Amino acid sequence: MKSSDELPFHIPQCSSRASRCVFVWRGAGQHLMLYAAVLASMLTTACGGGSGGAAAPSNPVTIAIAPSSASAVVGGATVPFTATVRNATNTVVAWQVSGVDGGSSTTGTISAGGLYTSPATLPSSATVTITAVSQADATKSASARVTLTTPPAVAVTVTPSTASVTVSTTQPLSATVTNDPSSAGVTWSVSGTGCTGSECGTLSATSGATITYTAPTTVPAPPGITVVATSKADATAKGAAALTITAAALPVTVAVNPQIVAVTTSQRSVFAATVSGTGNTAVSWSVDGVDGGNATAGTIDGSGHYTPPSAGGTHTITATSQADPTKNGTAVVAVTDLTGIVTHHVDVARTGHNPKEYALTPARLATPGAFGKIFSCAVDGQIYAQPLYVANVAIAGATHNVLIVATEHDSVYAFDADSSGCTQYWKTSFLGAGITPVSPADTGETGDLVPEIGVTGTPVIDVGRGTIYVVAKTQESGGYFQRLHALDLGTGSEKFGGPTVIQATSTGSGVGGNTFDALRENQRSALLMLNNVVYIAWASHGDKPPYHGWIVGYDADTLQRTTMFNVTPNGEQGGIWMAGGGPAADASGNVYVMTGNGTFDTSATVPPVAPNDDFGESFLRLATAGGLLVADFFTPGNQSTLNINDWDLGSGAPVVLPDTMGSTAHPHLLVGGDKQGYLYLVDRDNMGRYAGSGADANVQTVQVLASTPCVLCGFFDTPAVLGDRIYVAAITDTLRAYQITNATMTAAGSATDLTLEVPGAVPVVSSQAGTNGVVWVVDASMNGTNGAALGPAVLRAYDASSLGTAVYRSDAKLADQAGDAVKFVPPVVANGKVYVAGRSSVTVYGFAP
Repeated sequence: MKSSDELPFHIPQCSSRASRCVFVWRGAGQHLMLYAAVLASMLTTACGGGSGGAAAPSNPVTIAIAPSSASAVVGGATVPFTATVRNATNTVVAWQVSGVDGGSSTTGTISAGGLYTSPATLPSSATVTITAVSQADATKSASARVTLTTPPAVAVTVTPSTASVTVSTTQPLSATVTNDPSSAGVTWSVSGTGCTGSECGTLSATSGATITYTAPTTVPAPPGITVVATSKADATAKGAAALTITAAALPVTVAVNPQIVAVTTSQRSVFAATVSGTGNTAVSWSVDGVDGGNATAGTIDGSGHYTPPSAGGTHTITATSQADPTKNGTAVVAVTDLTGIVTHHVDVARTGHNPKEYALTPARLATPGAFGKIFSCAVDGQIYAQPLYVANVAIAGATHNVLIVATEHDSVYAFDADSSGCTQYWKTSFLGAGITPVSPADTGETGDLVPEIGVTGTPVIDVGRGTIYVVAKTQESGGYFQRLHALDLGTGSEKFGGPTVIQATSTGSGVGGNTFDALRENQRSALLMLNNVVYIAWASHGDKPPYHGWIVGYDADTLQRTTMFNVTPNGEQGGIWMAGGGPAADASGNVYVMTGNGTFDTSATVPPVAPNDDFGESFLRLATAGGLLVADFFTPGNQSTLNINDWDLGSGAPVVLPDTMGSTAHPHLLVGGDKQGYLYLVDRDNMGRYAGSGADANVQTVQVLASTPCVLCGFFDTPAVLGDRIYVAAITDTLRAYQITNATMTAAGSATDLTLEVPGAVPVVSSQAGTNGVVWVVDASMNGTNGAALGPAVLRAYDASSLGTAVYRSDAKLADQAGDAVKFVPPVVANGKVYVAGRSSVTVYGFAP
């Protein structure tokens, strides 16, 4: 039983059909009147009340939320929501986030007024639900969705992002930062892979939206520099500018390559121009200031192809910039009309002077790196014969310059004189089945020519006939032969029914007989072509008797013998070897030789009368009009001493001097040196003959060496001539110059710093018509014979006007080293190149291509 304060009552459901409601009261108490009043009110409401009609139904509570969806970034972003409650006097709502009243730190929070605040970090579900629940009717609610996102990253952009900056100049840079609510700005830095510190350049400030970069004074290597702007708010946010440091802008320049070109009149060459400082690299070409050139200077087309003129000379090639016509580059082309070096020591006078060498000047040779070894070509034996050079040869279907090389292995080669690939047009061998070179042991010689003897004397070339004349020595089935071969210059094939076996006999009672001995006779001296006759001279192998000095002439067209001369027909020896030099000739057709040890008849006269017709240790002038006859001679008064001591007069070779050196009394001169170290100046018209115990009747004798003469002393050379000077290179002495004017020889006060050992050197001279003279020698002291060491030949060049300093030497750097040396062979200078013979190769020097 409840207390009076808890009086229960029941209110039955009212049917819509009921006209009244019946209340059943249980219990009574002091509040009966209060309950009655309440009940009356309730009955009025529940049962329709009014004037007795049916009650109208009520509208349900509804809620609307706005916005229905939204997005927000995490980290405290806010979104305001509003809730609209209808059909209720109580419009208050309760707010939830993902079902949690007021939300949470994980999904975000919402205030009583509907302001949503995003969480600090993105929840597992990026979408949260915002719910408004009616306080008037808790069953009524409305929801909205909020999509959460992370805030955008801070970004930095540098402007410009790339630029080229010249050294020591500036470049402004600016940084733009986005998504940085703090507006903290940036810091700046500079770096490069090829520099450190200020070498990379400097910055005007380390912070700020805009700074200025200053490039370094030199270009780093590599030239790339990076300037970085880093966000202060987010150190991972960076922007960069890639800068390329460039050298200071250069003026337009033009360079022409090659800088120096040597060509013959038939050779074409190509020049290239390199233009810098402008994008327009086009040039205009000229020769000697004439656009496109002309017939006198040569012509050049728009592509730099140069065609030389028909005459020799030096010309300037100019390339002028079309972008800036005030800028140009130049090169030099040296055109030679030299036919060739077709005989020993350049010409039949044996002057050793090539006056048509326009490229090789002292100044160009002295330029570091300009001149040096450009290639070498291997051959099958030692090269004791001087190589020969012929320009503009029709060969192999075109026109080429050709180098002829003969070896002791009885071979003759034709090489392209300009080809670094050693193009070989032909090779002719005189060997065959049962035919070999001669062994030095068979001759009894003591090591002068080793290890075999084949072609020793320098051949001669007749350009008009297109023929090379060469003597080869062979052993065949126990016999020994020397043959004169005439080879076609273009093919190497035999011509004129050749070869011809060399044979000769003379009258008299000479020691060992007066029949030519192919084994004993050493064809050491060079061949001479004179008036359609090929003259060949002989000496001995190491003075091994019996032998005689011989000269035999052969018709150049038939190879038939036309004349012969025995130096000692009633004696012995008298060899003509002259250290490989050749018989010299003058304009009148006279032939000059110097003989070595051998019989001399002190009562010899002109014309000689047998048996007093032996001419050892003598200068001889041989007339050729009626066959070889002694027309005059000079024999020193100490001939007997020379002969006894093996101090050959004919260790050197004679040179027919230009008439400009003569005098009224002695207009025609001859010069030569001997083993004593004397130079003899001889009048060719009145040689002086033999004075016996009186003073020698030659024009002048000059003692060059003060030392005591010996077997391997003195001159083993042929003097070279330039202007009024001769150049000689004695053993144990320097290269010297002597002036000859008015038939008088004096020291020219010019000598090199080079001391030449055995065998001295054979100088040659190149010049431009007598100017810019260069004296060339090969130091062959390491020739490997007679106990000498074996090593490279050394090419040296001297200014002909001042021998004190070499303008070139091949031993200055390893790359210029020549092949191993052979003695007595002079260099060949032609068309801007120098050819040096060796034991198994020929080395070629010239200007770098």
